[in-house]
Amino acid sequence: MDRPKSNWLALKLLLWVLALNAFLSLIATSVQLYLNFDRQNRALEDITQQVERGFGQSLSFALWSFDLQQVEQILDGVHSGADIATLRLTSDQGRTWFRGPERPDEVLQDRVIELVYTDPARGQAVVGVLDVGLSRARIWSELYAQVLVLFFANLAKTGFASVAILLVFRSLVSRHLRQISSYVSQPYWLTEEDNLTLERSESTRDDDLEAIVSAINTTRDRFEDLDRERATASQQLRLVLDTTMNGIIGLDHSGVVNVINPAARHMLGGKSESTPFPWPEAIKFLDIADLHPLDASADPINRALAGQSLHGETHLMTRAGESENRYVRVSSTVVEDELSDLRCVIVLDDVSQLEKNRQQIERRGRLDALGQLTGGIAHDFNNLLATILYAMQLTRADNISPRSDRVLATALSAVGRGRELTGRLLAFAKRQPGLAKSRNASEIFGEFEALVRPAIEANVELSFVPPDPDVLIYCDQGQLDNALLNLVLNSRDAIMRSSKGSAIIVKARGLDELDADLILRRENLHAYITQGMKQEHAQDVARHDEKAYRYVEISVTDDGPGMSEEIKSRAIDPFFTTKDSNSGSGLGLSMVYGFIQQSDGEFRIYSELGFGTTIRMILPRGSPDNEREEPVPRLPARRGTGQYVLVVEDEENLIAVMEDLIEELGFRFRAARSGQDALDVLGSGVPVDVMLTDIVMPGGIGGFELASKVRKLRPDLPIIYMSGYTGFTSTEMGDVVAPMLQKPCPPVELAEALYGALEPKEKGAKDAES
Repeated sequence: MDRPKSNWLALKLLLWVLALNAFLSLIATSVQLYLNFDRQNRALEDITQQVERGFGQSLSFALWSFDLQQVEQILDGVHSGADIATLRLTSDQGRTWFRGPERPDEVLQDRVIELVYTDPARGQAVVGVLDVGLSRARIWSELYAQVLVLFFANLAKTGFASVAILLVFRSLVSRHLRQISSYVSQPYWLTEEDNLTLERSESTRDDDLEAIVSAINTTRDRFEDLDRERATASQQLRLVLDTTMNGIIGLDHSGVVNVINPAARHMLGGKSESTPFPWPEAIKFLDIADLHPLDASADPINRALAGQSLHGETHLMTRAGESENRYVRVSSTVVEDELSDLRCVIVLDDVSQLEKNRQQIERRGRLDALGQLTGGIAHDFNNLLATILYAMQLTRADNISPRSDRVLATALSAVGRGRELTGRLLAFAKRQPGLAKSRNASEIFGEFEALVRPAIEANVELSFVPPDPDVLIYCDQGQLDNALLNLVLNSRDAIMRSSKGSAIIVKARGLDELDADLILRRENLHAYITQGMKQEHAQDVARHDEKAYRYVEISVTDDGPGMSEEIKSRAIDPFFTTKDSNSGSGLGLSMVYGFIQQSDGEFRIYSELGFGTTIRMILPRGSPDNEREEPVPRLPARRGTGQYVLVVEDEENLIAVMEDLIEELGFRFRAARSGQDALDVLGSGVPVDVMLTDIVMPGGIGGFELASKVRKLRPDLPIIYMSGYTGFTSTEMGDVVAPMLQKPCPPVELAEALYGALEPKEKGAKDAES
């Protein structure tokens, strides 16, 4: 703010006083001069009368008597009088006398006096005419002198008065106005601690300046109250915006983010830059059916900017830097205030878990409906089989030929297999209990291999990796065979249809306890954990006895084309299939999932486009008593001694779980969100003792390529791969062949892998020291 000119108000007031004083003085002086002029002008008229009375008779007698000398003397006497400029005397005889200049410089006031002589004998007679030229020079001179006197007198008077007024105004008004101006010119004068107070005596407190000061202080008090209310309201609003789990975003007319709360920043990929900033290009809304970005006309942000009010629409939104998308409920309102920069306010509510639950409930409903339909058909078909069975048994009791008996025996065997099939269907429909029992996993694999191998083409390599010989699986063996058959045939069909891949691996392994990321798997859209498994895990946590239930994980892995996110999300839906209408019914994975539900296990789909698919079934472990194995003591995990583990993983949730797990195992944790981040960490020189890396990651550098680059940068650094897809071969690993951990990985297995990778390095270091 510019500083006001010093005493400008006083000078302005003084100019007005001077102008008014000059105007009034001009009027007064003009009146006074006019009166003086009028008085002297009348005195000038009196001169003519004085000349006529004083010299008229003597001059008339001199002319009558022809006394020319006396005439001359009288004219000289008259001409010597004040204000008489010229005299012209004309006798009745025609003679003329003249006194004064012939051509005066001024216009004279002429007065004519007739000279009359009275003769006692003859009477009166005009003896001449006296023309008197009166001059106003003296009058104008006196008026001019008066003007000068009045002007300088008024000037002196006005000057002294002006100085006095200026000093008085400055003392009584200007300095206080400057103090007021200086006070209110401060940036934060409304929030100053001290009120405005003028340096004045008490006797002058009840005037206009005090009224101004009082108004300013009252305004400050009101503003402080309003500011406190505003600050309180703003703090409460900010607290609400910061606390709410809903993302709130204010957009201007061009779609730029002007207002955003922390929840919305998290939804937009952890945006930390200050507002305003443009809508992130990585955040898009997808069509739920095909996962392609929505058209501009269907995009909820574009519709909100166009003036539409959205009311709780559920959309699929991408996550910045993450492969898994989120479901959000979108609401919006248009800002009607013309003075606001905002066009609309968007509210985003993350309903991913709710949508997953809804999909699972919907899927369960479809499975229940399918189960009811299947159960009804299987029940009726069972009755038909029973009729056929009884009829054939009665027929065999008669005397029939050996050939007919062999045919009936074959038919009875087929009826038996039909009864087994309907038994499985009824178990899926929950109309009869599953026949759960314990059986050795190696035996199951051996029988299943003999069953399935003839159905696999010669150009597809089918291999089995059984667990330890003492691992028992507790479930319905018939349904397990059916589930494995469905999974293997699905892998075969995917390979044959796409001409991509040539290998199927069926593998089993024992899990000594539920892995640490059970909660993370529960939040994964493609992990289906049954209520029974959740209850067992809760029991493990609640007992505090260092015991846990054990499980067996069976996985079927192929190196086929893999599945898209859209296919994975619908894979277990009844009647959903990617095969031709003549090739599949879409019930295979649905029945596998139904089997897992009955077995209190877990079903998980892990797939990468272009690499292949791994489907896992986690089932309860059995006991030699043909029952579900009781909890057993947890195996002690090997602990680290503070070595640094660099975990390269793009899933934020998994990084958080891995950090807790690795630190609990006695290691120190470092994280990298991509291959390039890992190279930056290693290039910075920070200590890293072992690297644990995912295989498929965004950013252009996968796990195998990263390992190759790291090997050149740090040849002695141990490397461990981890992936949910376990079909990678040593050939695909390239230059760096390293151990492969299967996600999810139990803590004991992770500790063993880390210890095994570090042990040769540390042993070599000790040998070098010795």
